[in-house]
Amino acid sequence: MTREDKLALAGDYVLGLLDDAEHRAFEQQAATDPELAAMATDFSERMLALDNTVTPAAFDPGLWARIERKLDTDAASNVTVLRPARRGMAQTRQWLPLAASVVVALGVGYFAGLALHPVEKPTVVAILLNQTDASPAVIVEAFADDSVRLMPLEAFAAPDGQVLQVWTLPDADTGPISLGTLQAAQDLRLTGPDLPLPQSGQLYEITLEPAPGSPTGKPTGPILVKGFAKTLVP
Repeated sequence: MTREDKLALAGDYVLGLLDDAEHRAFEQQAATDPELAAMATDFSERMLALDNTVTPAAFDPGLWARIERKLDTDAASNVTVLRPARRGMAQTRQWLPLAASVVVALGVGYFAGLALHPVEKPTVVAILLNQTDASPAVIVEAFADDSVRLMPLEAFAAPDGQVLQVWTLPDADTGPISLGTLQAAQDLRLTGPDLPLPQSGQLYEITLEPAPGSPTGKPTGPILVKGFAKTLVP
């Protein structure tokens, strides 16, 4: 099994996408494969950290029963329906809220990035929300070496003569600190100045500034996206 295959399998395990037999087989394999077990642990920590940034939504306990009645009705009407195996249903239900938040916030590209790059744990993670409609727009991973990784979920760019400038607020006394500029949202890593270790609640935002960057060294333009960091679950 290749490393990419193991990463995909560990992701399915953490998201609860394996049926009972596959679930048992994975745990048996992980017991003798430290690399596979470490991948599953890392996926769990990343997913829990991101899930903690999402405000829980009200869940109608009767929703699943209505879905099952609809499936039964379609089956009785000779409509072909793909149904999950019932033996794994309890396990799948357990992960539905987490899986939904991860899929909405991250998309497939996040898992693709994990498969292509060595696993490195960020100190904090933040989801920056579009200030127009509050939709998730950018994921920020902040590392102990003063670098941040930006992973855009929406495409946006600065007009001619302007730039997107990335900021963080380590504390009120220091004020906003620039982490760098870019012309368009893209998956990249920026190395900022020497700062204290990122911490939970730390603000990250992107503003629109005149090129080549803010003339005052502080945010002057409109805030496009912003969010607050969460530390990873130990």
